[in-house]
Amino acid sequence: MPLDDSIIGQGVYTPREASRLIGTTPQNVLRWTRGSGPTEPLWKAHYQFIDDSTEISFSDLIELRVVSGLRRAGLSLQSIRFAISVAQEQFGIERPLSSRDFKTDGVEILMDSVEDDGEYVSLSRKSPGQKVFRQIVDQSLRDLEYEGDYVARWRPEPYNEVVLDPRRSFGEPLLDEFGISTGTLFAEFKEFGDVQYLSKIYEIPVSAIRKATAFEQSLEKQAEKN
Repeated sequence: MPLDDSIIGQGVYTPREASRLIGTTPQNVLRWTRGSGPTEPLWKAHYQFIDDSTEISFSDLIELRVVSGLRRAGLSLQSIRFAISVAQEQFGIERPLSSRDFKTDGVEILMDSVEDDGEYVSLSRKSPGQKVFRQIVDQSLRDLEYEGDYVARWRPEPYNEVVLDPRRSFGEPLLDEFGISTGTLFAEFKEFGDVQYLSKIYEIPVSAIRKATAFEQSLEKQAEKN
C-alpha cells in the first residue's frame, strides 16, 4: 500500500520501533493507542497502514513516552485517561501530552485530575505526589524542542548529538550534524567492530560514531529489561 501523503513530516514508527525508543513493549503501545477488547485507547493515534504493518506518528511517540513514565511511577491507565480528558475539555489542549501547554502546566493538570477521579493512590510513601509528578513530567519533556504549541524534535539525553525530527528521515534517530542513521551506524559497528573504519568511510569524527553506538546500545539494554 502506498504511503499516505498526510503522514509526510509527521514521523513513522511501528509499535516495535516506538516501544524500543520509549522503553516499553509493543503490546503496551498497541493497548494505549488502539485499545484492547472493551478497553478504549487513551487517544486516537495517527495510525497508518503501510506494507501490512501499522505505523504511528512522532506526536504519538512523544505522548507514549509520557504515558510510559507515568505507568512506571504507578499511575493507573484510568487516571491517565482522566487527566487527558481534563486537559482537552477544561483547558482546550487537543494533544495534551505533547503540547507546550502541558510542559508548563502538566503537573497541575495531572494533580488536579487524578485527585478528583476517585482512583488516586499516593505515588510514593516517601515523597509527596506533587514532587513525584514534577520529576516524571520533567524527565519526559525536558529534552524536547517545540515550535508553536507542539513538539518538533526530541534530543534524547544524554545523547544530545542524536535527534528525532519527524521532518527528517521520517523521524528515525539521526546524528543531527551529519544526517546519518544511528541504527545504520550501530549495525555496521556490530559487523566490523571498528569505529576508526566507520569514521573513515562516513567521513565523520570517531566521537560521533561512539555517541551513535552508545545511544543504540542504551536502547538495546532498555529493551532487554522489558
